[in-house]
Amino acid sequence: MEFYKSLHQFQIAGIILQLVLLPFLFGTLRRWWWAKQSMHWPKVKGVVVKGLDFPLSRIMDFLYTYEINGISYQGEQPYFANSFKYLSQKKASDLLNNYKEGKQVIVFYNPSNPKISTLEPGRKDGVFSTLLLLMTLFILGFICYYNPALVIELIDKLSK
Repeated sequence: MEFYKSLHQFQIAGIILQLVLLPFLFGTLRRWWWAKQSMHWPKVKGVVVKGLDFPLSRIMDFLYTYEINGISYQGEQPYFANSFKYLSQKKASDLLNNYKEGKQVIVFYNPSNPKISTLEPGRKDGVFSTLLLLMTLFILGFICYYNPALVIELIDKLSK
């Protein structure tokens, strides 16, 4: 208990920031890794069961199926992306045109876990910039914990 009492408020904030960011950082790293590895994954034929739909909520509604060794799998996104909420009009219309219901597609799947798949190997829209932002914030949390005096000095300089 004395350890917690000895911590400065910036150190506590740094610990909290890092703990909050960890799951997001790991998730984004995983998407980046899968996108990178998908260039070398085996491929099978699949079919779009539910064509792309972007309702007002901007949550993508999409489904494709594929079969490996007699087992059927489903995918819900055409590629690994950080978010599909902020697609430009052109990207959204390209996706709508490329993935219509009933279309035959080539599915690239992870051989060690066939549930993980993509239709566009290597594509990772927004993943790198999100990874960069999360890593920057994580490092800021690290600095807050290990060198709170630096953070205080920075705040003082910026406030003048």
